[in-house]
Amino acid sequence: MKLLQILQRPSIVVEANIAAKILKDPKQTKMLSIAFRHDHTIPKTIVARLGPKPTDDQVVQAWSQLIDDTLRRNDYGDLSANGKFDDWLTRLYINGQADYEDINGEGGDALGVWSALSKRGQLKPRDQDFNKFTNIKQLQRLRNDIDYRDELRRIKDAEKIEKMKREKKDLTLIDNDRFLVTIPFDYGSCYVFNNSTGYQAHFCTGSSQGTTWFPRYAPDGIIVSVLDKQNMNTKDGKWQMHAVTNQLVNADQDDRGAHNLSRNDQKFAELFPGLMKEIVDAIQAHDFAIHEESKELTGGKGYDIAKEINDLKTKFPLSYASGETPNEPNAEEGDDDNTPGTWTVRHIPSDRTAHIPADSRAHLLEKLRNKYPQYPVTDYEISKEA
Repeated sequence: MKLLQILQRPSIVVEANIAAKILKDPKQTKMLSIAFRHDHTIPKTIVARLGPKPTDDQVVQAWSQLIDDTLRRNDYGDLSANGKFDDWLTRLYINGQADYEDINGEGGDALGVWSALSKRGQLKPRDQDFNKFTNIKQLQRLRNDIDYRDELRRIKDAEKIEKMKREKKDLTLIDNDRFLVTIPFDYGSCYVFNNSTGYQAHFCTGSSQGTTWFPRYAPDGIIVSVLDKQNMNTKDGKWQMHAVTNQLVNADQDDRGAHNLSRNDQKFAELFPGLMKEIVDAIQAHDFAIHEESKELTGGKGYDIAKEINDLKTKFPLSYASGETPNEPNAEEGDDDNTPGTWTVRHIPSDRTAHIPADSRAHLLEKLRNKYPQYPVTDYEISKEA
């Protein structure tokens, strides 16, 4: 049953329904309502259903249904009857430690891992006390702990992965001794990328809730999945990028958020010099196939390849410039971005302008990142002076 249908039916109070517990505490009710109203990751259908001025009671009931749905659907069974899990997730939410995307996209699976191991008596003493876990990332660690990885993969429905492999839709941009880079065109491709080989990634587009998150992200722009074959068993061996929403993150989604974009851009550039340019070139080379294949996701329009390429270059400039110097043969002749000069830099939010000398555009961006780490590179309008 679809979530919207669940919210439209008469309220059914189950034993672990969090709404009744929250509504007994006026302070918690108000805090949840405030968090919910400021959370831009809540599905638009739910926001529309509640209307412009929902009561605190309506918000709490909607939240309860969202949590129950999250806990019912994960890779390791229905967790909605365990009241401590919805209490725990709600505390994280109220305290600002997670938004709905974190909880729905990753929280349910992380809790499922702990529950599956606990039921089978497989938890080490250090991990048996659930109350010691204070955030989702601590639980996510269990998925890739060497003590648990094999057991979890036996527990996980291997047939689901095989089914996804047979049915997935994607396009391969790069496949060599070092990298496999693909563009997914359905949830199945993202699920296989998260779970089939190497480090189990935590991208919401490939989680058990990915049927919700993939169609939310993919229509807006190209998703690129990057596997480093030589380091696939580490969190930095898998990356996913979505330029239109300023996301470039590793398998644990470290530093997720627009304010950390330049940090992850720098890290990707250092780990994989030259790879971003190869990705851009491959997208250009496969422009027709990508455009045609994406029509189903975009209501018949297909991705605007020129815009996608420009977004990758401007959102991830350090990665795009990495691996090149003006003297290298693959640096474009006459490309002023790779030569020394003075640059006019306008900080768009404050409308302040500076004139900054640098050896190249990449060097300029590095200067800005070091001096103003709190600002993403997308806050700047940059031009080279004649």
